[in-house]
Amino acid sequence: MSSRHNRLRDDQIVNYLLTGEDSEDGMDSGDDDVIDPNFEPFENVMSDDDADTAGIDLNSIINELEDSETIPQPPDPVPDQQATTSGSNSRKNKSKRELQWKLKNLILNDQQVKFSGNSTLPSDLLELDTPIQFFLHLFPKEIMHLIAEQTNLYIIQKNPNQSFSVTESDIQKFIGIVFLMSLIKLPRVTSHWNTNIGTSLIYETMPKNKFEKIRQYIHFNDNSNMPQRNAPDADRLYKIRPIVAKLNESFGKIIKEEYLCVDEQICSTKARNTMKRYNPKKPHKWGYKIYVLCGVTGFAYKFEIETGAENIVLPGDNYFTSLSLLEHLAKEGILSLGTQ
Repeated sequence: MSSRHNRLRDDQIVNYLLTGEDSEDGMDSGDDDVIDPNFEPFENVMSDDDADTAGIDLNSIINELEDSETIPQPPDPVPDQQATTSGSNSRKNKSKRELQWKLKNLILNDQQVKFSGNSTLPSDLLELDTPIQFFLHLFPKEIMHLIAEQTNLYIIQKNPNQSFSVTESDIQKFIGIVFLMSLIKLPRVTSHWNTNIGTSLIYETMPKNKFEKIRQYIHFNDNSNMPQRNAPDADRLYKIRPIVAKLNESFGKIIKEEYLCVDEQICSTKARNTMKRYNPKKPHKWGYKIYVLCGVTGFAYKFEIETGAENIVLPGDNYFTSLSLLEHLAKEGILSLGTQ
């Protein structure tokens, strides 16, 4: 059985009223006469005279109902509303971009992908033959001289009566021993001088007591000139800043290759230092975070050790001066200056 109800037209309703058809349930008389003995049906109460006195014209009612079947149309919009609607539609159409994706390879001409730089290594670097020559090219002897000078200065500052001193050759041997210890793992540092399990190349190069002395006094910068921790020019890397600057200067002399990358790496350490970082996703979870500019060959052209948040000021000309950029830098904790 369909759930839709049959709707009667207006002329059918009027016809039912005029003819007085029987009820749909087949019961012409209801219970009203039983409940109320004085009940009279509607057709008996209303006579023809009453209909005439009422002045009801049924034909006019039918005509009015037929005329009212037309659906009224909404009023025409005001001209201003039409302009506003058309303007908003045009803006919506302009904001939409029709993109068509194509499954094909990106084709670039040779000039777009051709490396325009110069990656040819200088002749003085190509003439190097031995590993020690390459090392001294990147870690020159002037750094050895700086370390020896600052170490002797610290010895005097620590104890003016101390007779111990170091030379550039001692520093060079010390660095070589440290490199070798990183490759040969023993339980303790002093185990390398053990006659049974020690490393002959180490104990034949330098006595244990001298190595321990250099390890105790080695310095890279003058402590007397170190600014206070809360000073504006405070530097957490002050004690090794000359070495970092010299190495970056030396690395920067190498001509950069075509493919470069800026990334971070962790130098593992167990030392107690505020610059030590923790990253559970790394193989060595604790260490110093170092940002490195390196090439596809693995060579590092520049590096910087992360020391924490810094309130730096970044100046720029009018090409980089825009409110959106200045606001973004401010949110990142970088103050900026620009020209108009």
